[in-house]
Amino acid sequence: MLTKQPPRPLCKNCGLVPGKLNGKSKLGFKKWHKYCVDCSKIMYSKKHKHLANKKNICEECKFVPVDRCQLDLIYVDGNKKNKKLKNLKTLCANCSRVYRKNLKSKTKSVLNLTVDADVRIN
Repeated sequence: MLTKQPPRPLCKNCGLVPGKLNGKSKLGFKKWHKYCVDCSKIMYSKKHKHLANKKNICEECKFVPVDRCQLDLIYVDGNKKNKKLKNLKTLCANCSRVYRKNLKSKTKSVLNLTVDADVRIN
């Protein structure tokens, strides 16, 4: 019989992140899933298969995180429905914010075109 909480195991797939919570045992101890949140999405959901392409290092600044949750998987063209490998890029939080800001500023500059009222287009 268990008298104290067993340690939280690491994910069986990536080995980096602790497994996610999977309820409580009859004795009141926490039970753990064998996969972390990201790996369980990859294994069990067709919708999240693209997360398998998430790397363990930032592709922009080569930052190596302590935990994979410090990395973001971004879409290069901004279209979340385009989940092809060449459209996915792994960035750290800082690089991701800079990339998104640059992407937004590009779209704003295209949308906010000024037109001279005196010119008539036929």
